[in-house]
Amino acid sequence: MEKIFLYSVVLAFATLNIETSATGEIVRGVSLKEQALYNPAQDFACFDGSKTIPFQSVNDDYCDCVDGSDEPGTSACPDGKFYCQNLGHKAIYLQSSRVNDGICDCCDGSDEYDSPVACFNQCEQQGKEEQVRLQQEQIEQNAGFEVRKGYIQTGADKKREKKARSETLDQLLEERRTKLEELKAIKEAAEAPEKEAKEKHDNAWNEQEAARKAEEEKQEMIQAFGVLDLDKNGWISFAELMAHPNLNTDMPENDAKDILGGEALVDAEGFEKIWISLKGRYLKDGRPKEQPAEGQTEGEDEAGTSETTSEASTNEEPVVPAPEESTPSDEVKKPDYDEATRVLIEAADTARQNFDEAEKEVRGLESEQTTLNDYLKIDFGSEDEFAALKGECFEFSDREYTYKICLFDRVTQRQKSGGSETDLGNWGHWEDGYRAMKYEGGQSCWNGPARSALVRMSCGQSNELLSVVEPSRCEYEMEFKTPALCSSADSATKPHTEL
Repeated sequence: MEKIFLYSVVLAFATLNIETSATGEIVRGVSLKEQALYNPAQDFACFDGSKTIPFQSVNDDYCDCVDGSDEPGTSACPDGKFYCQNLGHKAIYLQSSRVNDGICDCCDGSDEYDSPVACFNQCEQQGKEEQVRLQQEQIEQNAGFEVRKGYIQTGADKKREKKARSETLDQLLEERRTKLEELKAIKEAAEAPEKEAKEKHDNAWNEQEAARKAEEEKQEMIQAFGVLDLDKNGWISFAELMAHPNLNTDMPENDAKDILGGEALVDAEGFEKIWISLKGRYLKDGRPKEQPAEGQTEGEDEAGTSETTSEASTNEEPVVPAPEESTPSDEVKKPDYDEATRVLIEAADTARQNFDEAEKEVRGLESEQTTLNDYLKIDFGSEDEFAALKGECFEFSDREYTYKICLFDRVTQRQKSGGSETDLGNWGHWEDGYRAMKYEGGQSCWNGPARSALVRMSCGQSNELLSVVEPSRCEYEMEFKTPALCSSADSATKPHTEL
């Protein structure tokens, strides 16, 4: 109410001033305080000093001065300014081009003194409306300021709390890292004998397996020799290779001799040398080729009809049996570690577990410290008044989209019809003091720049995202009201009336 009273006093004094000035000549379009610059008793000097003209050239609807100062009450000069006294409301300046343009811009109608439009003086009514608006604004300002004081306290408490926690973490990390190094040494000391014992066990097993497989290979070779030695004379000839059903029965003689290493026949010792190369032909997929059924010669179908009968196929040669398919139960399993090795493994496992748990704790503390440091680097305002809003999210919807801002984090957009969010920008920095927040580095537009958002902030009794526009492609502007920007009642906007 104090502001309203002062406003009334200002209006009364302004009215008194214009009445006392009425005894002299008042120059249209000039404020009261500048009337002295327009003295009818002398020539007029342009404000920019470019020239001096007779006073009768002032407001003669012809622009003599470059700065337009000689035509304050007409539209002659493009850069001129017309002063609206607007007694009862706020005085304003207009572009001279708006004088006598048929539109009532001054609430007192003084800008349309020479136009067919009749302008009624609306200043008293608009002044009263302005007083109501200012009163409401003061109420909102005061209420918002009370909230802001709570924000300031919250910001101070949070900063103090996080600084204290950061100092505690520094001490904890120093202790935990020292302990971690100790546990690492213990782990490495326990793993060394464990590794040695495991390698010893594995090496013994590998040697045993190698010996077993070598014996199996030897027995397979001996069995194959016995099968291929058709006449059982202890020698294998190229003729026997050519005649044996496990091999190609129409094998050329030269190929058979090549298999025998160029020899006409080999004994068991010579056979051992050629076994590796012969094995691939002797076996099909690691098994002997299928043999004719008992009582059926090769080339004879199940009905007993013989298509081709050769001398070699009429002999009843012993056939090496196909090895049975192994099953998991038939596989030779590696034996368990002995008791001494198991003790070493258990000790190493315990040491590893202790180290892993300590390392996980250190990583967690380091992550928390990083989060705290990031928080303490953020500028939350001159009195940390915005700290209470960190992470708070607000939405605004228009016909097509829903926009969401999470303060000091990110801004997003999503279609109301569904779909994923589009990133409009991540928290960047302040602009215009603490009256605009810049979010940048959002999702790139097709063949365009990365999206960004400028959030213009003003005082409000509560936090509210008021509007979103896209003035330029991929650049968004938002209006946001918040108590964090409300000042005390003493600094609230006051009505302006020039004396």
